[in-house]
Amino acid sequence: MNEQQTFEQIVTNLEQMVGQASASVVPLLVGAFSRLQATVQLRLKSCCADSPTPQPVQADRYLTVPEVMERFHVSAQWLYRHKRQLPHSQPSRKVLLFPEKAIERWFAARKA
Repeated sequence: MNEQQTFEQIVTNLEQMVGQASASVVPLLVGAFSRLQATVQLRLKSCCADSPTPQPVQADRYLTVPEVMERFHVSAQWLYRHKRQLPHSQPSRKVLLFPEKAIERWFAARKA
């Protein structure tokens, strides 16, 4: 199996798994796919850079609303109400992502 066929098989498997996912998992899937999209875009950007030997790009991990709620003990309502003060990305109206290192620094600065 060549690389193209492998890729197509992976995409087909993902589509089937998404179609079978329960409604409670769908928001987590959206967050996971948004993180994956950001990683792919960074990879594409590093591969197409003018530099003959691009430096490896280490993508920041993005946290979803439930992950931030659990880690920092805040509510979803609090996150959405304060999102303008928080480091975040909003790839769509319904998806809010927080860069892990930046959000950790933000909360650490407020604790001190």
